[in-house]
Amino acid sequence: MKHDIAIFICSRNREALLTRLLADIETGFAPALEEGGLSVCTFVYAQAYGRDVIESLKQRFATSIASGRLTIAEPSVPHARIGEVFASAVAILHARVDYRLAITMDDDSLYRAAPDIDTNLRQAARDFLARDARAFSIKLGMARTLEYWPFVDPAGPIMPFKEKMLWLSRGVMQEALAWPRFADLDVGEDVVLAAIAWQGGAQRCLGVYGIATFLHLAFEADETDAGQSLGGGYGELVGYSEADDPDPDMGKYGKAFRGGIVPFSVMPEIFVGPEHPHHTISGIRPEAVARFSAGNMSASDAGIAGAAKQSSLGSG
Repeated sequence: MKHDIAIFICSRNREALLTRLLADIETGFAPALEEGGLSVCTFVYAQAYGRDVIESLKQRFATSIASGRLTIAEPSVPHARIGEVFASAVAILHARVDYRLAITMDDDSLYRAAPDIDTNLRQAARDFLARDARAFSIKLGMARTLEYWPFVDPAGPIMPFKEKMLWLSRGVMQEALAWPRFADLDVGEDVVLAAIAWQGGAQRCLGVYGIATFLHLAFEADETDAGQSLGGGYGELVGYSEADDPDPDMGKYGKAFRGGIVPFSVMPEIFVGPEHPHHTISGIRPEAVARFSAGNMSASDAGIAGAAKQSSLGSG
């Protein structure tokens, strides 16, 4: 099926969170985009869910599934690496859906609908599609003023990661599937995705701030789940238990960064190595920044950024 936007969610054993997010998408997020003439579907790669849970989800969201607006896919084999999870999920997505823009979304996100938020969401999506962008790195917060800036700041070269959402063209998603050792990644699949997009066209990758669409439980408190430890997810995938195996420095990511396949392993020409203090936060080699930053903000990019700031909707 053809869609402008495919919302891409990899979820692991988080029934309540996934159900809530799918309801938010169905009742608010997708309709906001569709009101602007953008066709949307949601793809869920559901890992470590029991058959009863899968059937319950399919029953609850039967209308969306029947219309092609929701697909729930399950792994054929168990996974132990995040790169493998992503690669397997995208392979299924690409076999079933023809889309232009993928929005990667965490399963523990909460939608916060409001007229200005919905307007910003539509505008950002339209801008992405109109300029044939390769990637938008979305930073969300309380501000509801839509702003754009270069993907990588030469003054502080850290590769943007999804934080709340990373928007990627289908081409970038396909390139990731073919990238050597991508499926072997133990951590950092999102920053490698960002680097693949940036390498393939730095001037076609932008950072975006101010949509204010989602709260993410790991960053902002929610009235129902504030302060609660989340089960499932990446920690369960890698067998990490905060209670049984605490890692005060890096938590669930410690094992990967101490001996696994990380962004530096698959892109040493882009990312700094373990001797660098920014190794664990997606630091980029200065020479790579110098090589790509010259064309990172074209005249058309500057025009989009200026227009977005001039037509801002105020603070939330």
